[in-house]
Amino acid sequence: MSEHAGRRDPHLAVKREVLVRYLDVWTPAALRSHRGATYVESGDPDFVVDAFRVFGEFADRLDRHHLDVVIVGAAVDPAVLRELGEPPAGLSVRSVADPENLAVAGPMLAHLDVVEDSALTEPDVWRLVASLARGKAHEVLLTVPAAEQATDHRSRLGAVGLAYVVTVELVADDGRAQLLVFATGDTRHLATFKDELWAADEFAGIRYRDPRDAERTLVDISLTPHLGPLRRALLAELARRGSCTVADLQQHALFETIYRPADAIGALTSAASAGAITREPEKGRLTPRTTVGHREDHRQR
Repeated sequence: MSEHAGRRDPHLAVKREVLVRYLDVWTPAALRSHRGATYVESGDPDFVVDAFRVFGEFADRLDRHHLDVVIVGAAVDPAVLRELGEPPAGLSVRSVADPENLAVAGPMLAHLDVVEDSALTEPDVWRLVASLARGKAHEVLLTVPAAEQATDHRSRLGAVGLAYVVTVELVADDGRAQLLVFATGDTRHLATFKDELWAADEFAGIRYRDPRDAERTLVDISLTPHLGPLRRALLAELARRGSCTVADLQQHALFETIYRPADAIGALTSAASAGAITREPEKGRLTPRTTVGHREDHRQR
């Protein structure tokens, strides 16, 4: 067992589960690349253990491909790796004390957490992201202290080619919050990450909060989450547009909120039932082709 395994910090528990869930999807897809793939890690040793356990599940694929694991900012504790046994063929591990000129090959996922036991500061992480992000199929999963500059984080990531970003606050029962940031250049991977985000353990003592939600509503982790913040966001976007298709608002949910496109159907169905929006056709289930419109005389309660 890792020396950190006894910790019960709910933030760490949720971050570990989200990382493992996404790695389960990312790893087999990345290993299809003929160039090999790269996983970059910094932070709590438990993350290293979790990642290696996932990679071990794909030992048969690693035998025919290559995955380079890079630990940045500090050397890998040999005791941590000994717990996991002999690494499968095709998996290499290296430590980089100074990531200034770190080179990566193939699809790359960088998991960088400056809240846990990281040797990197937040400025270090942003410099590293800027150098790593410029490349095809490069993605980052970050955890930084919660702050009001989440919009600035999105701008920074967009400037280095990671156009699709979700930022979500992880808020513990005692009010302590951390900001989880995922950024990619692939809309499908953004949708996949959100699926895994909402599939995390709902009993872990953490709730989500959208940094863009003016009412700062806390939402329980669930496959069928409370949709109040999403409904407000979609009604505000619909007021801006006047009218659009449900598909347009599903895209807005994907790109601009912590929710999934499928959640938009539920939020808009509720809004239509309450008379908050118009719809065409007037009856039947909402579909991506349904046109919805802003109703100016409706007052939200």
